[in-house]
Amino acid sequence: MQVRWNFKLKPNIGHVETMERWLVTLRKHRNYALREREIGYSTNNQDVVEEIVYAFGSYCDLESRIEYGACCPLTCPVLKHGVVPEKLSIAFKKTKEKFDIKTGKLLKPSVVKWDDASGIQKKVTTELRGKSPYFGEIYSAVLQGNLERLDDAYTNFFKHGRGYPSYVARLDSFEYKPGQAKIELTNKNYATAYLPGIGNVKFHNSRQKEFGSVADIRSVTVSKESSYWFISIIVEIPDLIQELLPFEKVKSVVGIDVGVNKLIAFSDGSFALNTKPATNKKTARRLAMRQRSIARKVKGSKNRKKAVIKLARTKHKIAASRNGRNWKVANDIVKTADVVVREDLKIKNMVKRAKPKHDGKGGYTHNGASAKSGLNKVILDCGWGDIYNKIAWLALKAGKHVIAVNPKHTSQECPTCGHIDKANREGEKFLCTNCGHTDHADTKASRTIAKKAGLVFPKNEKTLRADCAKVTAVKRTTDGVVSSNHAFGTSGEQLSLFDTTVYHSPDNRITKKYGRTS
Repeated sequence: MQVRWNFKLKPNIGHVETMERWLVTLRKHRNYALREREIGYSTNNQDVVEEIVYAFGSYCDLESRIEYGACCPLTCPVLKHGVVPEKLSIAFKKTKEKFDIKTGKLLKPSVVKWDDASGIQKKVTTELRGKSPYFGEIYSAVLQGNLERLDDAYTNFFKHGRGYPSYVARLDSFEYKPGQAKIELTNKNYATAYLPGIGNVKFHNSRQKEFGSVADIRSVTVSKESSYWFISIIVEIPDLIQELLPFEKVKSVVGIDVGVNKLIAFSDGSFALNTKPATNKKTARRLAMRQRSIARKVKGSKNRKKAVIKLARTKHKIAASRNGRNWKVANDIVKTADVVVREDLKIKNMVKRAKPKHDGKGGYTHNGASAKSGLNKVILDCGWGDIYNKIAWLALKAGKHVIAVNPKHTSQECPTCGHIDKANREGEKFLCTNCGHTDHADTKASRTIAKKAGLVFPKNEKTLRADCAKVTAVKRTTDGVVSSNHAFGTSGEQLSLFDTTVYHSPDNRITKKYGRTS
């Protein structure tokens, strides 16, 4: 199976200058190629500064009805989103002959036809490498791959219903095809990547053990994030995914409930704290200062560029902190049980802005938009969707199941009597208005989510000695697992409906904390 590994590059000053020049040239190259195809796609020259030069026989004058080239009367290029080069000799290609495998009979003869836009632009690019030093210093396969990325954008537009390709103001990556870049392992901390046209570049080798299981190295992508450089390698690893465990052999299940205060609530009673990488007070203040600093600088000045780099580095560190925390949380969740049950949340709908409320007099009333905006920022900062994706990938490698259930009433349903009421939950406290059952709201919700999977396990019945006169509860001592209800006292008895003093005391249960808060 092919997987992508990311490493941080350690280029020297010469490498950085070369790669930055490449990115500028590749951006101009892509935008120019897109402009050529856009002119051909529009099929007219009304909004174009320079008149389009069509091939002979490809158009005629409709008013005078004079045919140029005495061919079919076309008023547009031969191909949709096609281009016409200055040299018509490079605009044609010869197709291959097709034969029947069994009989050897010729099925389709070779013909000369008009080449597509990508083929023509690749030939023009090859000529540009000999004319311009900026194109000449770039490795040829990288230039060709730049056009292939544009081809993929057009394919997505025509076949998959995506948006029309747009011009890019900043290009931040380029790619080497399989077999071009070479990786050499030097020591346990660093490795060397040979990038054609750039040279040998060191990178942090954070996968010293995993490189031993790599069967083949495929494409290599070099990218820039803020002022940092990274290398992304697609490797072929055999037997990476284990066989999926049958439900008949499943022995354990864990339900998870995502939240804002507690990032993850496990059905075993433990938690994962939300470190709030971007919305904690210290980081939010630093981001605001960085943004104000940019706003106060003169546009186009060197000081503004320095301020922009500072903001980009801060955002990169925040994203890296969130990504590392989510990997640790997802790894702990998958290791907990054979089946992971989560809510099928529509996160995109949850972070929509509050709808305006009309007062009937041409104005608007208070709709809580400010509070909803703050909640949306915290939800996006949690990265619930990213955690779900990481859980799915780790469970796939481990051969475990991930089940998504309907999130309806998971926080309001009483596990004892089944009563559903919005008033059952108040903050992190669950107090059933029907039977008086008390529990921590997030832990109870995670257990309700686990039950919705419908998995049934045999009961583990324990017998007591005949002369035993008292039954005592046994407290679990698993690391990171605590009592499911903080309303339980040391005596092991549940509080009454009116004894809620413990709810006003701080929660002293054990929680798991990942990453750092700034």
